Order: sequence, then C-alpha cells, then structure tokens
Amino acid sequence: HNHDHNHEGHDHAHSSQLTAHSHEGHDHGDGAINFPVDQQKKIDFEVVEVVTEPLYQVIRTSAQIVPSQESEKILTATTSGIVTFTNNDLVPGLDVKSGQVLFSIDNEDMADDNLSTRREEVEAEYEKAKLDYERKQALAEDKIISESDLIDARTEYLKAKKHYDNMLKNFPEGKTLHRASITGSISGILVPNNSYVEAGQAVMTLAQNNKLYLRADIQPKYYPVLKNIKTANIKTNDGIVYSLEDLSGRLLSYGKTTDINNPLIPVTFEVKNNGNLIPGSFVEIFITSESDKMGVMLPNSAIVEEMGIYCVFVQTCVDSFEKRIVTKGVTDGSKTQILKGVKAGERVVSKGAVNVKLAQGSAALDPHAGHVH
Repeated sequence: HNHDHNHEGHDHAHSSQLTAHSHEGHDHGDGAINFPVDQQKKIDFEVVEVVTEPLYQVIRTSAQIVPSQESEKILTATTSGIVTFTNNDLVPGLDVKSGQVLFSIDNEDMADDNLSTRREEVEAEYEKAKLDYERKQALAEDKIISESDLIDARTEYLKAKKHYDNMLKNFPEGKTLHRASITGSISGILVPNNSYVEAGQAVMTLAQNNKLYLRADIQPKYYPVLKNIKTANIKTNDGIVYSLEDLSGRLLSYGKTTDINNPLIPVTFEVKNNGNLIPGSFVEIFITSESDKMGVMLPNSAIVEEMGIYCVFVQTCVDSFEKRIVTKGVTDGSKTQILKGVKAGERVVSKGAVNVKLAQGSAALDPHAGHVH
C-alpha cells in the first residue's frame, strides 16, 4: 500500500507540473506578467533601454597577479650570524609596517666580531663628544670660549648621540635588528629561522602591493586585436567583477614576439591593489578590444536562466512584463551580447529580473489569474 501511495504521489506531482507548464504557455501567449509598482519599489529594481553599441571582441583567459618590481624590496643581513625571526608568525603574506623589527642577527660569538668593535667606537665617540660639550658649556659661561665654538661642540655632541641612540636601537647587545623598509607584506622568506647567514645574504623579500601586475598569456591568433585593447574586466575567485577603471588600471605591455618554447603572447596590465587581489593567485580576465561591428549588449543581471534557456523580461507597460527567450553572444564578464530576442528601443529589466521571474511563476499557478480551465 505504501508503494502504491508513493506511486500515486509521484503521478500527482507529475500532472500538476504539466498543468503548471500549460498554464505558463498560455500565460506567455497572453504575454503579461504582472509585477506591481509597489513591489518594484521594495527591491533593487531597474529597467534599461536596449541600445545598439559597438561590439567588443572579448578574449577570456586567466591571469596571474604578480607584485610589481618597483615595489619589491630585499632585506639583506648587514652582519654575519644566526638569524632569529622576531616572532613565529612571520610567514609570506603577512602585513608589515615600515620600521617594524622583522628579524635580528646574533653575532656575539662570531670570530670577526667587527660589530662589537664598531659598538665600542661609537660609544667612545659619544662619551668624548658629551664630555667635550659639557666642558665647553662651563667655559662659555665664563666667556673663555666663543659662542660659535660652543655651537660646534653641541653639533658634534648631537651627531654622536644620534649615532649612539641609533646603535642602541638597531644593535642591542650582540645583535643587529633588521626592520621592514616599506609598509606592505612579506612576499618571501629566503632562509630558515635560527640559521647562519653571511653579511650581504638576502633574508626576506617585502612587497608593497599597492601596485600589482596582471599577467595573461593569450593565443597568437589574437595578436591583431591586441592593439585595439580597450579595457579588461577581472573576475576574482569569489565571483566579484572589477573593471580596469575600478582598479585605476592600464594596459602596460603585450609581447611583440613569441618564444619558440612558449608560443603564447604575454599581456600585462598594471592595477592598483584594492586589498582583494592576492599576489600569486589567479583571476579570470576578460580582455575587450573594439571591433567595428554594432550590436546589442545587456548587463548580465538582466539575463535569467530557466532550465538551460536564457530569458529577459521586456517591460510592456509600468507594471506589466513579457518574458523573451534570447540567444547569447560574447560576454565581457559584466555585459553579454544578445544575438536575438530583443531589439533596440525596447525596455528590459536589468535589476530585479529574478523577482519578475518569481512573479511569473505565481501567476502561472494562480487559478484566479483570469484563466478558467
């Protein structure tokens, strides 16, 4: 019996689907989907007029985000010794501020301990300049030396003090502190923590990341359209689309020659980092170049998919809409070319199309919609 009941349920569901479907067909014939103005006001709703505009040729590919060379800095060891990171959280990608101590080098036990010799010298110079200045202060009070002599002594003293303070700050007992030279993030760590480094050895790389490069490799067949590149849209992994203008970007260069081993053409854009672009990661890029053809482009938000078929909603009067099946052409990530289905001058729902689709669904199932079967 249970089996029977299930079967019956299944049949019933199937028949109501058919009814809904035939209703919808009927509705479409009548053409009207009612979506009242007060409902339109409750949502993000917008209607645009369809215009004919120059079409683009769109090259869709992936691009890698790379730091720009000008903003990369290498921190090198100023002395030989054992390198110690200031904390264990130092990993590539970590944000750092200019002046922040990143690692120290311990060179107390090194044979060529030139640092401690230098320390002693700086300390001695400071002590000498301090005593000299104090002595001259007393002499100047008794008018034994001139004002200018005193000023010279003070200048020497302040210079030596600055040296000495700087040394205490950057070279505490037996150690050399190394600070971030820019505000940005750590792009690479080149030596293990607690390892021995030679003076001059690269320890860490920092990237400023305010300017980034987007590198895409594209097929040679697109070479002729590269000189007409107008703009590009970048789609990140979380689905957000940025235009080149949003990122204050520009086309930097495209390779004039292709390499035998790599027949692809490198194209590089420079963009400002908005905080959501991660160096090293990949994004989808739609490179658009102008073509002399004209056609209809609609925002992607205007196009709704229904079981593999693409539709738009054309406004026939203030609160009445008609569903149209359309054929899509190229897309640049934010707009899509419509090959057929709408024509210039018609008004199409560009924001809130999904809500109109839902209104159509309820009208199709509503027995009081004026259809008596």
